[in-house]
Amino acid sequence: MNPVNNQPYHLPVGAIWLITGCSSGIGREIAQFVATKPNQRLIATARDPSSLSYLPDNDPNILKLPLDVTSTASVSNAFKAAAAHFGETYHIDVVVNNAGYSLSGDTESATDEEAHQEIETLFFGTARVTMQAVKVMRQEKDHRGGLIFNISSLAGVCAFPGHAYYHAGKFAIEGWTESVAREMHPDWNINFCIVEPSGVKTQFEHGSKKYMEPHEAYAADDMPARKLEAWVGKGLKSGAGIEPVAIAEALFNVASRDEKVPLHLPLGSTAYKLIKSKLEKRLEDLETFKELGAIG
Repeated sequence: MNPVNNQPYHLPVGAIWLITGCSSGIGREIAQFVATKPNQRLIATARDPSSLSYLPDNDPNILKLPLDVTSTASVSNAFKAAAAHFGETYHIDVVVNNAGYSLSGDTESATDEEAHQEIETLFFGTARVTMQAVKVMRQEKDHRGGLIFNISSLAGVCAFPGHAYYHAGKFAIEGWTESVAREMHPDWNINFCIVEPSGVKTQFEHGSKKYMEPHEAYAADDMPARKLEAWVGKGLKSGAGIEPVAIAEALFNVASRDEKVPLHLPLGSTAYKLIKSKLEKRLEDLETFKELGAIG
């Protein structure tokens, strides 16, 4: 099996960061964080670039662009605009694929449009931006290499009731990224990191959280999804969750520490505990039922 991230990553002076979904939440915090760092340059993107007004307009090291990750043309146009803006110094060093939203509710009531749009945004959007970035990173003769952060979630490893299509999108990001990372030639020095935060303290502005219509068959308080909603609600009221700026700091630390990049990066004690518990249970089941699987 082809190894991944097999040499230390060195963040260059004048590195260019391209971040999707910068209108709010994690994307906004990462963009703001990078914008304060000396010798770093930023391409901040959002479907509506007016939502990027928190960033200065007169800084040549900051480029604000419209980017709809569900549109192939929009992704291509954003990369072309970035190349035109930075000119001869253009390259892509770090990509943060953050654009997306949470779709919650009873899966039986989901429409085809809701399901398709969620996967289109979370998964195919990440895939489009990633492959455009890989093309730039591998073709640079004097500046080959880069780092791609694909924002997954605890929800990309552990599944909970009431978020089936959100889980589907995040699980897809995990498997797809692992496969693509193994396609890279070691000499290209293109690194991948699948980021798996647990609950984040965001307000889900600008449509970052959507809900399906409730289904009467799942409405009772003792239904698993309703019980989870109540538990999460109590946690949010008590102030639980990771501060978005902490995620920004963690990603910058991974990019700038001159060490090998982890393929998987769980963030937060809850993510660590629940992912560890799931993997331990799966190993236990693997041993318990190995005779059933011994068919070839």
